[in-house]
Amino acid sequence: TFGRYCRHGLIPNVFPDVGEEPAYNSIDAVLWWIETLGLYLEATQDWQFLAEQFPVVQQIYKAFMGGTRYNIQIDATDGLVSWDAPGVALTWMDVVIEGQPITPRNGKAVEINALWYSALCWMSQWAERLSQLELGDSARLAKQAQRYSQQAQQVTASLQKFWNPQIGYLYDTIDPDDGRNSQIRPNAVLALSLHHCGFSEQQRRAIVDLAASRLLTPYGLRSLDPADPDYIGKYTGDSQQRDRSYHQGTVWAWLIGPFVRAWQRAYPEKPLPFDWQPLLDHFLNDACIHSISEIFDGDSPHAPKGAIAQAWSVSEVIRHYQ
Repeated sequence: TFGRYCRHGLIPNVFPDVGEEPAYNSIDAVLWWIETLGLYLEATQDWQFLAEQFPVVQQIYKAFMGGTRYNIQIDATDGLVSWDAPGVALTWMDVVIEGQPITPRNGKAVEINALWYSALCWMSQWAERLSQLELGDSARLAKQAQRYSQQAQQVTASLQKFWNPQIGYLYDTIDPDDGRNSQIRPNAVLALSLHHCGFSEQQRRAIVDLAASRLLTPYGLRSLDPADPDYIGKYTGDSQQRDRSYHQGTVWAWLIGPFVRAWQRAYPEKPLPFDWQPLLDHFLNDACIHSISEIFDGDSPHAPKGAIAQAWSVSEVIRHYQ
């Protein structure tokens, strides 16, 4: 698994060619690894596998608590994850041109802290389960479970710092100087899509309603609200121009998965405001037949762009289409 490549509490974002070192330039990859481990264990109940992986989880926790690369650390005042390193972009919005991130998200990013909250919840559950099954030092594991649970409670309260009551959405980031970024991006939807969610039902409904009206398209979610001054509606031009638009309005097909999860949790009885047919028509007839493109233009008619076949685009549709 990826866990065996864990270094300094991080796992690789890229495995390059033979003979080159993996690139540990991601803050979210390791947190998604924990989230995925949790979903796997929910499905399999394979607690022996958990016992084998739990030391890696503890290594990650220790690194975040003590501080690691890119000045990734836990703010002791609120329990939130922050990072601050010049010239790098550690979230999935990772374009850097001439040493400058196009979508700078240093400080405290909303989906990173939602992932951290979910990770703490998983870790508390796992430590308690391993203690009960005597798959380790039961007394020590029980104490760890309590500590993780207490931290999760602190983070739940602190996540409210991201709530923007003026528009009923989540701030995208809180920068190192405590400034709030109010751009409407899909990262708020990612924060709601996790197994453990730290936001109220009222907040979840407001968030998915706004995402549906500003970001949702027939092919996925835009990476930025079209009303934003930074919005770029077409992915076109030379490589640098395309890179500048990559997360500034471009539609990402994979984001339909998190949106579906977030919507169904906010409105269990309400129909999904999304018609699958255009995406299925694209799958059957457009670009790479029997696959789904990486991205689409933010502006209608949302022409397919980027890689003509993208695994995470396909996997999220398979995961949710019924």
